[in-house]
Amino acid sequence: MKIFSNCTKKVLIPAAIVLIASAGAGSTAAYFRHAQTIKNVLSVGESTIEITEDYAPPKEMQQGENIYKKKVTVKNTGTVPCYVRVYAGFSDSAVEDVSQLYNPNGWFDAASYQDNLPDGWAFVTPTDDAVVGDGGYYYYTEPLQPGKSTEPLFEKVKTTFAKAEDVQDYEIIVYAECVQTLDKDGAEFTGSTPWKSAWKEFLERR
Repeated sequence: MKIFSNCTKKVLIPAAIVLIASAGAGSTAAYFRHAQTIKNVLSVGESTIEITEDYAPPKEMQQGENIYKKKVTVKNTGTVPCYVRVYAGFSDSAVEDVSQLYNPNGWFDAASYQDNLPDGWAFVTPTDDAVVGDGGYYYYTEPLQPGKSTEPLFEKVKTTFAKAEDVQDYEIIVYAECVQTLDKDGAEFTGSTPWKSAWKEFLERR
């Protein structure tokens, strides 16, 4: 019986040593770790525009009719859709009174052109409170996608000087602005006139 008992101890001791070694290995492995870094690059959308003209003025103004090409559009050169508005005016009111602008619907007096605009355009008078404090502009009512251009605001100009002494040089001033189509929370403007809502929010925050 004693011999059998000694044999049992010889078998158990090595087994105990193996178990201790295994426990030690597991404890050491717990200190190893794996790390990985991922960088997310977020770019900011750019809202920029460019006035484009097909412009062929006469060499000089003369008595009578002076007709020339001035096709005015605005191009979205940015990376996000935008709403566009344009100021267009004559440098001299006396010249405006004897001038007309042409669009696909025909010739119209420059002084009342806002009442006869081509498709896609609307005019907001200085007294219209639908757009806060900023009337006197022609507004493009559709979102302008990146790389796209508006329909022409007008295409030709005709100025008629009745007398030789009335003939004079003048300028047509064209100025454009744009604003994003998303509100301050990043949502699309809704309603029947989202372009008005977009400009209203922008102008109220200005």
